[in-house]
Amino acid sequence: MDFLQILDAPVEPGGLVEWIPTVEGGLGNWHRDDRQTSHNHEQHLRDAFEHRARTQREGGRESWLGLSINFDEPMSVPAIRAALIAWISRHEVLRTHVVLKRDGTERYSTPPETVRLKMTRIGWYTESTMLLEQVAGSFDRATAPLHWPAYRFATVARGDSFTLLFAADHSLVDGYSLVTAQYELTELYRAERDRRAAVLPETGSYIDFGDAERRAADNADSAHPAVRTWRTFVDHHGVPFFAPLRPTVGDSPDPFMVEHPAQASRTERLLDETSTRRFEAACAATGGNLVAGVLAALALAYHRAAPESEFSCVMPRHTRDDARWQHSLGWFVGLAPIAFPVDDGTDMAEATRLASDALRAGRHGATLPFLRVAELLGETPVPKFVVSFMDSRGTPTADAADAGGAQVLRSHSYAGDEMYVWVNRTPSGLRMHSRYPAEQPGRVVPFLDDFADLLASTADGR
Repeated sequence: MDFLQILDAPVEPGGLVEWIPTVEGGLGNWHRDDRQTSHNHEQHLRDAFEHRARTQREGGRESWLGLSINFDEPMSVPAIRAALIAWISRHEVLRTHVVLKRDGTERYSTPPETVRLKMTRIGWYTESTMLLEQVAGSFDRATAPLHWPAYRFATVARGDSFTLLFAADHSLVDGYSLVTAQYELTELYRAERDRRAAVLPETGSYIDFGDAERRAADNADSAHPAVRTWRTFVDHHGVPFFAPLRPTVGDSPDPFMVEHPAQASRTERLLDETSTRRFEAACAATGGNLVAGVLAALALAYHRAAPESEFSCVMPRHTRDDARWQHSLGWFVGLAPIAFPVDDGTDMAEATRLASDALRAGRHGATLPFLRVAELLGETPVPKFVVSFMDSRGTPTADAADAGGAQVLRSHSYAGDEMYVWVNRTPSGLRMHSRYPAEQPGRVVPFLDDFADLLASTADGR
């Protein structure tokens, strides 16, 4: 299942319709909800508020995630409407809104079956480029986190097929949510089309999770394992950044004073299924696993790109620590710091062992929300080099999605100093998506090429 920047999505042209969630009477009819807001969500809102105040611009252009699902059949308007409403009713995070206050937040929620959808016909498109530009602009505006709804649906209908598109502010979803969502939305649509009950597992509410997480995190102190892990890491390694990048002309300590072009991106299948299995076997032979092997290859490629710098990155880790949250929509993410040294004499086997040790050392860093860790550290380190790994094989429709039936989407990013690499284990092998400053491809592309070559050569036994 590919992870793509929205303008790279393979959506064929057709009739574009937007589906906008509404509630009769507006937010004034919602009930006050005493459940607390997660640290991640509150800080995300405060960052959005500051962005709006400083730039006089509003939108979710740098922080939304989404989904594209292809259906090889004519679209049933009643079925798609009913399916989307059922999905909103299933996931409480789509029926709640958090309002910022000076000393905290207030949450308001509405019950299942109270959200309706306004169907707006945008027009017929004969070119994918113009279609995607329209969708991207609409999603950018619709996902502003300070308003409800901070999400939107769209459909592109053709004579014998259609595409369902969805985007939501990052405070509502994470990558794993969207891998699960493609199955849920497909099942709900087919159930409505066939007039049968949808077969979906029970799911918990991210609002319940966030409330419990917030209360536990607020009770944590500087002795918490996550705080100790991060303090030790920052003291020894500093804050992770991608050393090959250089400051660009006009860079300023004030991020609101600098304009960068949209980041460049690269998406590719690194290894097919057979090669991935060989690579996994090579990792296991050293006592490591696939994640450690991926980090090892990244570290060796990084050493070639920046020989004087230690490999250091941040790795998101999911916090779905209970079966209730397995299928929940939400932002279930902690951050673990990773660092280990390699040199000219380090081979893949040794690098994999070092990566395994680093994974064990950093895992506790993700057991507390990163913003709470920062509060207890007394500083807010801002990692600039992020490596994410996800296995998407667990959903019932993973094979179809991986064959092109669905894609995870993201908004543009405009940072001039961020490097993100996502590596996904899928039914067909190992896939990569990355984003990096468009001004400096020469400092990134060779690193990505070396990374891909190291994976392939290890899988081939070279």
